[in-house]
Amino acid sequence: MKDRTYISTICFAGMPMSEILDIVDMNNFNLEFSSGLPHDPNNINFFNNFNNNFKLLHNYFPAPKVPFVLNLASENKEIRELSLNHCLKNIELSAKNNIDFYTAHAGFCIDPKPDKLGKFIQIEKKFHRSKHIDIFLESLNKILIFAASLKVNFYIENNVVSEQNYAKNKNVNSFLCCESEEINYVINEINRTNFGLLLDTAHLKVSSATLGLEKEKEVEEILDKIKVIHHSDNDGKVDSNEPLDNEYWFLKFKKYYSLWDHVIEVKNIDSDTINNQIEILN
Repeated sequence: MKDRTYISTICFAGMPMSEILDIVDMNNFNLEFSSGLPHDPNNINFFNNFNNNFKLLHNYFPAPKVPFVLNLASENKEIRELSLNHCLKNIELSAKNNIDFYTAHAGFCIDPKPDKLGKFIQIEKKFHRSKHIDIFLESLNKILIFAASLKVNFYIENNVVSEQNYAKNKNVNSFLCCESEEINYVINEINRTNFGLLLDTAHLKVSSATLGLEKEKEVEEILDKIKVIHHSDNDGKVDSNEPLDNEYWFLKFKKYYSLWDHVIEVKNIDSDTINNQIEILN
């Protein structure tokens, strides 16, 4: 399974890309080029030239010069087009680098500001969830048709809704695909062989606690949709990207691990801790 285990760039948050690649090379890690890196015109070259090990592209990498929140379900035409174009470019970039799939977050029913992600987001106006799901489905179909032409798969990541965002907004959830019912609906509606789920276990832990769901049952409902896993842990209240330990709740599903690719998404850890995380998963 080690050949299918990747380290997210979030593990090295705040570190220049050149230093990240030095550490990755020294330790023979596979790397997911992910969100959280500042705009740097050289990042594309860093990605294209990284050929020592396996690599993946995720969501918002490479960060654009003018920040925006990638939202494939946005009613705002400009944001939706920016999001679509970003995903299409990364599908093409994946194909050019012989990468089988590209992953991005599910959409939102609102358009958060970039500096609000991970914090409390006030819902400022009413929305119709079904309308945003329809927009999301339309965006997904455009991406998946293009991806299929290049023989690339596209997987969406489940969003996280925290207790803070849910309760302070009078129990209204503005994030799509936080729980199994909606995830299954979206994937079944699309019904394409190059589509599936990137399951973020930390997101599911928080969302399940917020929405009063049993996280293990949620996993069982979407087992056949999962293609990739993002691994980190938290207290069930905040998506804090904490390290795994031997009590990590998702180890219960270890018998399925060989079916999936795995990404360690723990913030700010050193090489020894990364190797420990890999050992826990293996």
